[in-house]
Amino acid sequence: MINYNTFLILPIFKINKFSQNDIFNQKNFISRSSETRSLVQALDASIIFEKIINISIPKSSLLINNTVANEIKNNFDLSLVDLIIFDCSLSPIQQRNLERILQKKIIDRTQLIIEIFGLRAKTKEGKLQVELANLSFEKTRLVRSWTHLERQRGGLSKVGGPGESQIELDKRMINSKIKQLKKSLTKVTQTREVQRKLRKNVSSLIFSLVGYTNSGKSTIFNNLTSSNILVRDMVFATLDTKMGSIKMSDNKKIIISDTVGFISALPTELIDSFKSSLEELFSSDYLLLVHDLSNPNIENQAKLVFDTLISIGFTEEELEKKIINVFNK
Repeated sequence: MINYNTFLILPIFKINKFSQNDIFNQKNFISRSSETRSLVQALDASIIFEKIINISIPKSSLLINNTVANEIKNNFDLSLVDLIIFDCSLSPIQQRNLERILQKKIIDRTQLIIEIFGLRAKTKEGKLQVELANLSFEKTRLVRSWTHLERQRGGLSKVGGPGESQIELDKRMINSKIKQLKKSLTKVTQTREVQRKLRKNVSSLIFSLVGYTNSGKSTIFNNLTSSNILVRDMVFATLDTKMGSIKMSDNKKIIISDTVGFISALPTELIDSFKSSLEELFSSDYLLLVHDLSNPNIENQAKLVFDTLISIGFTEEELEKKIINVFNK
């Protein structure tokens, strides 16, 4: 794995009337920035420069103003940097213009998380889901997205996109590939549904572990099921859904599933792509919501998990009946 040298930009948006999806205030800034550094670490990258930028009025063409962009260009040795990461959502125009000014590859928080998912996906289904999320994001770009970093390292310092006709051709190819991926995922979903029904027949109860990423779900899963799945102090250390069982005295089994962890500003492309995996949660009798007691932001994390579960189709009434709180660490 190649280790990238990165420049991390941490914006603080002072007002929330603009259509930025990731407005956050000073109170949770420390937690958010710490989380982002963990994301960069999960990409096997090193942060050599870091800058906090206060943004009162986001510029539609650049996000930051020209003065700040020139300060970054003149005050930091960007020749040492492979990649500049903005901890927010960038529009295609903002990304393109920043790359032109800074003459470096730029990615935003969405691309960072999708890239990490690409590294972590091991099963066929997981890889299909990540590729679908990547393409769904890429088709919104006016220029080629810069995902799959390892395979494109030779072109890291190049900026600018293909010609307009090439962009349109790319969009048609992307749409065609998306259709193929959705068809493949439909087959996987059908197989998963058959397996789900079989599990229901042989088990008395099904529990699914849910929670914020790195809350310790995999450790609990290993302890409950005597399994040995990867456990690391890292965001998204495991991605693909894992299944285990506990044998009961009446020859019945309790099924335990370990699902992907959630995170703030989880890209909608990933939520949409992973819905087939997350459907396991709907067939569960109970959801074991794992809380990390060592994290000072525990309440906000719990709310984010709850809101994400609502966004994928649960009602508040269902969650009140299904959730069992588990306190870890």
